[in-house]
Amino acid sequence: MVFVLDKSKKPLAPTTEAKARILLKKGKAVVHKIFLFTIRLKEKKICTKSFEIKFDIGATVTGVAIVDAIKCFFFAEITHKGKAIKKAMDLRKAVRRDRRNRKTRYREPRFNNRTRPNGWLPPSVKSRAENVINFAKKYAKLIPLKKATIERVSFDISSMSSGKKLYGVKYQNGNLKDRKLREFIFKKNNYKCIYCKNKGEEIEHIVPRSKGGTNSVFNLTLSCRKCNKNKGNLSLKEFGKKVGKDFEVTTGEGWQTYLNKRELNLPKEHYYDAMCIGDNYKYKVVTNKILQVKAQGRGNRQMCKMDRFEFPKTKAKTSKIVKEFQTSDIVKAVVTTGKKIRTYLGKVAVRVSGNFNITTKTAATIQGINYKYCKTIQKGDRYAYSMATI
Repeated sequence: MVFVLDKSKKPLAPTTEAKARILLKKGKAVVHKIFLFTIRLKEKKICTKSFEIKFDIGATVTGVAIVDAIKCFFFAEITHKGKAIKKAMDLRKAVRRDRRNRKTRYREPRFNNRTRPNGWLPPSVKSRAENVINFAKKYAKLIPLKKATIERVSFDISSMSSGKKLYGVKYQNGNLKDRKLREFIFKKNNYKCIYCKNKGEEIEHIVPRSKGGTNSVFNLTLSCRKCNKNKGNLSLKEFGKKVGKDFEVTTGEGWQTYLNKRELNLPKEHYYDAMCIGDNYKYKVVTNKILQVKAQGRGNRQMCKMDRFEFPKTKAKTSKIVKEFQTSDIVKAVVTTGKKIRTYLGKVAVRVSGNFNITTKTAATIQGINYKYCKTIQKGDRYAYSMATI
């Protein structure tokens, strides 16, 4: 599968590799991106299809599936670096306490003046959430996504603790039902009416229930009492107002995913879990490839490496960018002189001296390639990519 953009870089429906080769050969398209391979047409087109992305979020690996109405044509697995972040945080904690013990051993400890801002998340959890959000934003630029579905697992703990047996959606119908939903809608609209921008007071259905509107987050908004009363069961066109379209986000339950996957007799894989989220799950799988994405972070802040006597053994970095290149960028180096005359294509590791290392597709690392021979093909995004087959 090859992603396609039109002349103005708007996403279109993906195409096959054979059709992409024909378009490139005839000069009707150009290569827009190496990885993931994307072509850009030389004319403007309108896409009438809409696609859905599904996430099965896990602590270590998140499964991804992109589907249309009948087919599933894209699988991916995102490997998070939560454990590496936790290990780095523990190491930083140990170094900080060791320094405190050496330098200020008689200072009284302070614990009551440390507060966390609202919405604070542990760094490992925040990294996982940002990986999923970044992935969705990145693919929304390559394919016309209209909907995202995420698996959740929620429980009515109060009823479970009282000894009641719960089945199906009864797990979610506890005393706190819809409380988080109301808080989300109020914060999303900045506590203002979407129609008149005055103080919001009530939850409003954009498309009235009498005309087929649902209770999904996509159809709920915030309004004041006056606007809600005046709108009644009118549509937006009849009411004379316009509301900006949001990216629709829905959720599916973990028990439902399990039943769907068991009905299709699929093995335990994260990308199959993602495909089976929600009510619509009987897709025709038309791909045998899996994109494996591994989060690598943005490097560290250590200026130079130390030896065992705590003396610097490398030159201090002044910047992560050297000669307009940065580590993990994909470059093409055409060496014309010296013992390494050849063309190299791969990821670059920058050095302050200006002589870079390039890791090619065959995992061979060529050292000492001068920056003058290098040309940036694609900027790095702090993720490592590879392809696997089912």
